Amino acid sequence: MVAWFAERTFRPGLWPTLAVLALLPLLLWLGWWQLDRADQKQSLLASFAAGDQTATALSGGLDTHSRYTRVRSEGRFLTDRQILIDNMTREGKAGYFVLTPLVTESGAVLVNRGWIPKTFGKGALPDVAVGGNPRSVTGRMDHLPRAGLALAAEPLPQEWPMVMQFPTLEEIARETGLDLVPGMILLDDDQPDGYARQWKPMEIGPERHLGYAVQWFALALTLVIIWIVVNLRKRTYD
Repeated sequence: MVAWFAERTFRPGLWPTLAVLALLPLLLWLGWWQLDRADQKQSLLASFAAGDQTATALSGGLDTHSRYTRVRSEGRFLTDRQILIDNMTREGKAGYFVLTPLVTESGAVLVNRGWIPKTFGKGALPDVAVGGNPRSVTGRMDHLPRAGLALAAEPLPQEWPMVMQFPTLEEIARETGLDLVPGMILLDDDQPDGYARQWKPMEIGPERHLGYAVQWFALALTLVIIWIVVNLRKRTYD
């Protein structure tokens, strides 16, 4: 092997070099991007763990509270303006997230009361009735569920509870007529009037992103090795 290299000299060709100059920065950027994503996910895990601390008084939404901050708010559930977010699955079963507006002295915030299985049949919707008595609600701040692929919006039926497909906060505010703070409260497990709740910080942890980063950096190294090998030319002696 040593003799094989000794008989060759490195003379890079134009087109292989241009290809490496084009691809190598991209591969390295993808690797660093995945490392950055891993750092973001690690920060979210830390925020979720920190959310186990004593709840602080709600003073806004995700514009003033970090994601997964544990908050407390007093108010009344608006029982006739509830939202069922469709296409939510749990243990392979179809269902909804039940979002109920909590009206407070300073405004309104959506409370995700958990997951409920879908009832099938024409016009069949689950019973999500809840009392409108004064209450204190605790939970973690989070953003609304997001679709992996945006679908064309369908006309909304004018009935309550209203079934919506990954709505935005603006869409819910428009339908409910409420001035909503950004985000929603994930109702704590020990709170009453909730459904199935097993809140998790994310589906893909930082380990997955670290694995992707290693793959991109490995591809970058492989590219450089191939470029070097293919440009080793056998020495010629005059």
